[in-house]
Amino acid sequence: MLLALITGAGASYFYLTGMRSENKIYDKIGGYFLIAQTAAISVASLILLLALVTSNFKIEYVAQYTDLALPMAYKLSAFWAGQAGSLLFWALLLVLFAIVEMVRLRNSDSRYKSSVLFVISVSSSFFLILTCFVTNPFAELGFTPQDGVGMNPLLQNPGMIYHPPTLFLGYAGFTVPLGHAIASMMTGDGSNLWVKESRGWAIFTWVFLTIGIVLGGQWAYVELGWGGYWAWDPVENASLLPWITGTAYLHSALIYEQRNKLKIWTHTLLMTSFILCIFGTFLTRSGVIDSVHSFGKSSLGAFFVVFMIVSTIAYAIVLFSNIKLYKDPEEKDFHFSSREGMFFIANWLFLGLMVVVLVGTTMPLISQAYYAVMGVFGVVGNKLTVNIPYFNKVSTPFFILILLFAGLAPMAQYGKEIGESFYKKIIPGVIAALASMVIMYVKGYTLPIPLILTGVTTLSLATIITRIAISIKNNGPKVVLTQRRHYGGLLVHIGVVIMAYGIIASSFYNIKDEHVVAPGESFTFGNYEMQVGELTVNQGQNFTSVYAPVTVTENGKKIVTVAPERRFYEKREEAWAEVAIYSKLKGDLYFILASYSKPENYIGIQVVYEPLLVWLWIGCGIMCIGAFYTVTGRRKNA
Repeated sequence: MLLALITGAGASYFYLTGMRSENKIYDKIGGYFLIAQTAAISVASLILLLALVTSNFKIEYVAQYTDLALPMAYKLSAFWAGQAGSLLFWALLLVLFAIVEMVRLRNSDSRYKSSVLFVISVSSSFFLILTCFVTNPFAELGFTPQDGVGMNPLLQNPGMIYHPPTLFLGYAGFTVPLGHAIASMMTGDGSNLWVKESRGWAIFTWVFLTIGIVLGGQWAYVELGWGGYWAWDPVENASLLPWITGTAYLHSALIYEQRNKLKIWTHTLLMTSFILCIFGTFLTRSGVIDSVHSFGKSSLGAFFVVFMIVSTIAYAIVLFSNIKLYKDPEEKDFHFSSREGMFFIANWLFLGLMVVVLVGTTMPLISQAYYAVMGVFGVVGNKLTVNIPYFNKVSTPFFILILLFAGLAPMAQYGKEIGESFYKKIIPGVIAALASMVIMYVKGYTLPIPLILTGVTTLSLATIITRIAISIKNNGPKVVLTQRRHYGGLLVHIGVVIMAYGIIASSFYNIKDEHVVAPGESFTFGNYEMQVGELTVNQGQNFTSVYAPVTVTENGKKIVTVAPERRFYEKREEAWAEVAIYSKLKGDLYFILASYSKPENYIGIQVVYEPLLVWLWIGCGIMCIGAFYTVTGRRKNA
């Protein structure tokens, strides 16, 4: 890793020199150093993986996160399960991204290319500094224990294999568009070239961040055993924050590319997203905020704070020194009711949403700092925290408005105020929205917030479908294939509203109940009859489990038998719940083995009904398909 750091520093130096010079030799030498850095990090990563799979417990990281009985898949995933390994993994991703860009930009202007690669190599070197001098994954214990401590049971889930890597791909990915943004400024190019060049990376980043967040929710849903998927936990929020601004950035970049507007917004949102990725890592690894997802207290926090401050100041200096490049000469022609105007309003909504979530997430830090200052004047108080009701209250108005604009913006035109044709086009959507609200109310779902949310969600869905129908009618079905970027974007919006239906239903109308019965007895839950069987013991590879089979019938017909369980890991004192889930399109039945006693002959089963929850995962899939569809049409449309 030290060699990787040295070569990374060499690459950064020569790319920095190349940014200031027309001489291509610096770019070429920087490339050699970058290749050497990539090779060194790759070798280090392979050595760590080898140590994990061969249980080399002399290495502290291996002993801390694995043991002899741990299944091989989790030994491999331990690479990113711990702090030091995940930072090395982040550095590995960055240098691999840099190699891709080095090849892809081989015929580009050398100063532009050097600028892009300088940003990535500096970022990767930062993470190598941490892994070399602060939290080294190869640090040795000084002795070799017979066995390791083993992985936290919460991490022994398939989610551990795919959730962190997708999230890290999203976090690390923002570095590449940032490099292109800085390259445009360093070369004095205020055109939309950098946006076009980095568009694929921006979408790649956004998609993997989306997948990472949703997979994290799915992981929490199946592993934490409380029946939910999102608890506004600080670390959950930390991943959501860059996604919010990253979504705004994608919309702003579209206007920059197609209308040459919102340039400063685009730069600002990109830098904000990058910083929020680092901020999320700071929250997770510094130990400043308590969370079930955090790595505990460490000395990493100061390094991340310095990196964020230096990066922000440097970017701001470069941006403001080139501010003339980004002034809009046609500012007077800007209409708030045009499509770009609605995107502009959406930017503010996304920014507002990010701020209220950020304030709530960092309230312990804010209150701690406040009382530290006011303590001088005799004002004392405890660290404050906010919980789920705060986040639900402050975020709901933003979600309503964002969903509304997601449906209205595609109906508006670029450069023109909305007129009679706009109102005619949204009439079907308004009718559908009102109809959905009336149906819900008649069915007994009378809570005002979900009624409003369902109304705007239906309005959005109906207007998107109307927009597609009108376009196909005027241009023929082939327009969906020839204008992939536009229709891919609409598909993303359809995915968003489908997710919204799942979130609304599962958040406001879930049903929970708990029954304690003797084995063989039954209980009723809604329209279902649940018969609980005998407790059974099962031996796994590194755990012993106790499960209770529950046979579910509906109208006398058996539909499924599930087996919620409690697992006992050899090196853990407490039992860990493993839930059982029966998923259908109309809703999930979620089972938890809450309690049991063989001597006293009872079993406690908690059941949760989560209506439409599966549509949350389906909507995410549609969003990602739509995003990738936009990329396939890039070159043709360009």
